[in-house]
Amino acid sequence: MKPSEAAEAYLRNEKGAWSRELAPMMVEPLDLLGGREYTGIIFVGPQRTGKTFSLIHAGVTYIVTCAPGDTLITQMSQDTARDFSRMEVDRVIRHSPAIAERLSPRAKDDNTFDKFFRSGMVLKLGWPAISQLSGKTIKYVFMTDYDRPENRDNVGGEGTMWDLGHKRVQTYMSRGKCLAESSPGDPYDDPRWMPRSPHEAPPALGILELYNRGTRARWYWPCLHCGEYWEPRPGVAVFGVPEHDEVEKLVVAEDPMTLAARFAHVVCPECGALHDMEQRREMNRRGRWVHEGQEINAAGEVTGDRRETPYASFWLGGAAAPYQRWDGLLYQYFQAVLTYVRTGDEKPLQTTSSSDQGAAYLPRAAGKRRTPEEFVSRLEQWERGTVPAGVRFLTAAVDVQAHRFVVQVHGWGVGLESWLIERFSLSSSNRPEGERFAGLDPASYAEDWNVLIEQVIERRYRAGDLALPPMITLCDSGGREGVTDKAYEFWRVMRAKGFGSRFMLVKGVGNVNAPRVHQTWPDARARKDRKAGRGDVPVWLLNVNVLKDGVAGDLARIVPGPGYVHLPDWVDQDYFNELTAETRGAKGWERENAHTPNEAFDLHAYNRAACIVLKAEAIKWDAPPEWAVPIEERVRLEKSRAEQRSKQSGQPKAPPRNWVKQW
Repeated sequence: MKPSEAAEAYLRNEKGAWSRELAPMMVEPLDLLGGREYTGIIFVGPQRTGKTFSLIHAGVTYIVTCAPGDTLITQMSQDTARDFSRMEVDRVIRHSPAIAERLSPRAKDDNTFDKFFRSGMVLKLGWPAISQLSGKTIKYVFMTDYDRPENRDNVGGEGTMWDLGHKRVQTYMSRGKCLAESSPGDPYDDPRWMPRSPHEAPPALGILELYNRGTRARWYWPCLHCGEYWEPRPGVAVFGVPEHDEVEKLVVAEDPMTLAARFAHVVCPECGALHDMEQRREMNRRGRWVHEGQEINAAGEVTGDRRETPYASFWLGGAAAPYQRWDGLLYQYFQAVLTYVRTGDEKPLQTTSSSDQGAAYLPRAAGKRRTPEEFVSRLEQWERGTVPAGVRFLTAAVDVQAHRFVVQVHGWGVGLESWLIERFSLSSSNRPEGERFAGLDPASYAEDWNVLIEQVIERRYRAGDLALPPMITLCDSGGREGVTDKAYEFWRVMRAKGFGSRFMLVKGVGNVNAPRVHQTWPDARARKDRKAGRGDVPVWLLNVNVLKDGVAGDLARIVPGPGYVHLPDWVDQDYFNELTAETRGAKGWERENAHTPNEAFDLHAYNRAACIVLKAEAIKWDAPPEWAVPIEERVRLEKSRAEQRSKQSGQPKAPPRNWVKQW
């Protein structure tokens, strides 16, 4: 029997039997388990494609009933392996009599991570550990959600999961099979990349790198009007959705749900005919995999020679995913674009690109990189240290260097349009040293931090008839040994002075899955090597990669309005060099030279984090809080309050009450 025939005959779960009619694109990759041509099978596709049921469970069904051999299924971690065993494998066995009757009758042969069968084969549930992927000879290795494990590219210092897993099956020669399936989780960072062949994937790591090693098959289906076959490519272009700048304008003007309903159809590139989601099942039923080097005609006949490689690889786009609604896919995308426009956070865009569209993600920051020269061309004029029209409130940020504080003050307006108000360095302390003051040493002297009170926290900037202080100042708490201790001591001083809510310490984290900002209360009393944290000082953890993605996207905007960054003509060349010192790679923002200054970029990110702490992204600008009203209105409020105080001070005092008589 072919693997797909065995699965159709024997595989069951609580929802019923597996059927090739529901997921016809899974038949060819599944049947390769029973062939001799390929030892590796790679499948890339979005969620809700039936990858796990149609490849992993169906493959195990074929192995148990038709071609017994020791099998390893690797999950993301030991916990997910346990859950997969209990919630997936056990249910399939329970609902599939042909599998259950082949299970060993001995109770000890059916446990969480090992299941023995009467044939002598064992099904092992594992995770990416060197103990799981070395020193074993296994006929079949299945890898689920390949792009999710953090140590995927270096398991125990001995290589990638794929290379270690494929090594396990080589003893069986052409009968051994290694299979990996996943949605594409890793972004790529080269905006200039162009495919050198029709089916090549972008240069991302993980499952797409494996796909590029293989035959590079893409799913083609027929137009139900003209009959020509074409590929519903991964991404949203297949739905006729416009490019980045245009779609950003759309989501600002219209509700994402309305947009999703409008674009929920695919367009034939040959004749321009529209196809609704109700027609997807018929198009999938007649669909065909076309490997690189092959062609398909209007009759559905595939001709030509595939790439010569030991791996068969397949990549399916979200439009063809059988268990996903098109309007739902598009709603997630438009909502993610709206989140990006409002907050600069790209994480929802990357998630929907991978999970819903099955597409490789190019960070907008990578696609919009600017040079110092481009920034110079858009400078504006306003007096240094003054607040231009349009600004509603100020924030400040401090970067701690070895012997100086670097400060940037930003003004924010409607939709978080921003202006650089001031930028300066503090290098002198208030400690007398002979006839002058000593230089700053933030790691050694807690009192050196006091210069921030007058020069940053309490400093005011002229805005018409008002003088505005920063609403909040965020300050880096890391650096040389001693900086963290002194930063915590200074915050305790600020709390005693009543500035605890206006001065906050931050620390950058590189985990791309972390929240953009997250408040913590470090407590290091249990560790003898640390003394700073006693659980009484709040420190905001910043996801610097996500924040910088947003800043880079805002800096790339060319039309003033929400998110646009106004730059003054009084900044020097060092500012622009620092602003462009980092590039966006697949794993985050990095400096090409570790010694290149990048303070300006860091401080833009810190000021953006200050807005998040203030919850400024959620401001309803037609009814803002008082600290974010237009300057003219705030002046009127101040005058009104002053007049009220004056009236109250001019009224005669009431005579003292005779409380004895009243009693």
